[in-house]
Amino acid sequence: MEETTSQSKNLWQYVKSNFINGLFIIVILVLIFNPNAKAFLIKGLMQVGFFRPAISNENETAAPDAIFTNTLGKTVSLSSLKGKVIFLNFWATWCPPCIAEMPGINELHKEFIDRADVVFVMVDADGDLHKSASFMKTHGYNLPLYASASASGLFTGTLPSTVLIDKKGEIVFRKTGAANYNTRQFKDFINKLAVE
Repeated sequence: MEETTSQSKNLWQYVKSNFINGLFIIVILVLIFNPNAKAFLIKGLMQVGFFRPAISNENETAAPDAIFTNTLGKTVSLSSLKGKVIFLNFWATWCPPCIAEMPGINELHKEFIDRADVVFVMVDADGDLHKSASFMKTHGYNLPLYASASASGLFTGTLPSTVLIDKKGEIVFRKTGAANYNTRQFKDFINKLAVE
């Protein structure tokens, strides 16, 4: 009788252990294959303090004169924006880190929306502006959306990529990978660049 109880206990431990391992494997597979789940995880990590951008403007280099086109077909060049601080972000609708950082960028944009000296340029890397515009509308983001006509020297091929250009037209910040830009420190950095 004791042996049967012991075997039942061992069987239960075995089933419980395999169930937990199976559940863990399912969670990992969902994170690997589901971009929304991955974005949700990254966004959660941002909210608890991970993915804060390290601000350093030691390596100032002149920004190339890239040209961008918005959803209405209007073009804008970086040289035409000289005298303004430019927040430039390359992103895609299929990119989980891009999706994760988008709410923070949207909130940051709201902070500076009435400022003529700070410009946001969200560059679609999908190659389909209408798809990206639909994504923005579905999620309630009010960010200026552009396609890149020429962005060599700015986009390194990694998504998301963010570049901050000062009023003199120099790159003062570059970050690849997700980051939470909606922080007091980053807002102060933009404000400092705007008054220099």
